[in-house]
Amino acid sequence: MTRSFSTQEKDEIRKRILDLGLKHFSTYGFKKTNVDEIARAAGISKGAFYRFYKSKELLFMDVIEELEIKGREEIMKTIGLPGSTPRARLYAILKKAFDLFGELPILRLFSAGDFGMLMHQIPAEKFREHIASDQGFFDQLLNACRDAGIPVVVGSEEMVNLLYPLVTSFLLETGSGGNRLTTSLDGNLELIAAYCLGEVKL
Repeated sequence: MTRSFSTQEKDEIRKRILDLGLKHFSTYGFKKTNVDEIARAAGISKGAFYRFYKSKELLFMDVIEELEIKGREEIMKTIGLPGSTPRARLYAILKKAFDLFGELPILRLFSAGDFGMLMHQIPAEKFREHIASDQGFFDQLLNACRDAGIPVVVGSEEMVNLLYPLVTSFLLETGSGGNRLTTSLDGNLELIAAYCLGEVKL
């Protein structure tokens, strides 16, 4: 018989699964993380795990989104920092975001193969929700930048479209232990900052 959980138990179990997911993905990488081991460590059956998450990929996405929430708070704190020019201030904000990504152990073990597997296993609706969440954050970010005297002229959708390919390449390069993109990242972010301020055209 399938055991039912109270609302409080569900909340506690979901938090345990998320915490364990972060620990296992950060230690073993995406591919080697095992649902059986997470379920056992969480004190539930494998079947119960699938009542909370239909797949390992969906758990990974939720873990990443939890980390993004914390990272966004740190990024927002950089908006009010002084800088010699609006471009220098916007560049510092973008650089902070990439520095935070690069410091996450969970992403250091994320390979191109993992990315391909994730893309095939995650429902399109989940990706749309993730992009919408990013869009909402950038709306907030750009409004805060303008309020702080950084005159961004592009919309949040355009900024997301500029940054997404760079973010994807950066994460894959970080996960593979490469540094080709990392060494050119500053120049790319400088150019994006200048474009977002209307100083150059791409």
